[in-house]
Amino acid sequence: MEGWPALEQWTNDYLSEKVGARTVHLSKVTGAGTHTPDPKDGATDTASDIRFAEFIEMVGTGAISDGQLYAVQLPIKSALPELWPDVRFPAFVDEDKYTAVNFWFGPGNNLTPLHYDYADNFLTQICGRKQIILCPPREIARVYPFPFSYIGNNISQINVAQPDLSKFPEWARADRALLELRPGDMLFIPRFWWHAVFGIEPNLSINYWWHSSYASFFHHPRQTARRLGSYARSLRGAASLVVQKVATGVGRRPSAIPQSA
Repeated sequence: MEGWPALEQWTNDYLSEKVGARTVHLSKVTGAGTHTPDPKDGATDTASDIRFAEFIEMVGTGAISDGQLYAVQLPIKSALPELWPDVRFPAFVDEDKYTAVNFWFGPGNNLTPLHYDYADNFLTQICGRKQIILCPPREIARVYPFPFSYIGNNISQINVAQPDLSKFPEWARADRALLELRPGDMLFIPRFWWHAVFGIEPNLSINYWWHSSYASFFHHPRQTARRLGSYARSLRGAASLVVQKVATGVGRRPSAIPQSA
């Protein structure tokens, strides 16, 4: 990452100047100090939008040092386009293979819960420090994912900051690593690897999602089955909504009768 403009230039003052006038959506802390959609139905948080300059100032002055608000997964190219020229791509993968490049910015004490993604991930640290817990896919039984029927069945029920071993005893035996990312560090997180991310202090990261090979889906059948189940439930929900909308229109008297062709 040496020589990357983002790493060298993205101070709070620079961000305020470039994108401070933009409105961004912030995630509210939930439950056990985590930032995530509801795992059961996928509903997102209800935090209000805010001018980015206000949030940057709040982070810089320590006004929200407890992690109550967090800029989560903002797509840089569309949400913060003025920063796009500063973005560089890890050379390990062809640029056109990246499916998303996201911006993460928080005051510290912000926790993204233990979960896995369906794409490969490069997590790059721009400012501040983060701790990462990593577990291989084979530990799925010891990380207690939410039930298969949940949309968020790729999320663990465990609060890794304060694990309840009486409720989740196998977590104590889960094979895992604890890492710390500092500015200029880059971590490769393969798809299906469980990971939790904790902001130690005010922090800023860029993550890059990409797909190495779809063959890897067959190497992890339990995770793939969960993904397909989530897709099926989403499609059923969408179909149900369409049926409801059509049904509500049946029997209504049209305001105007269309002319024959």
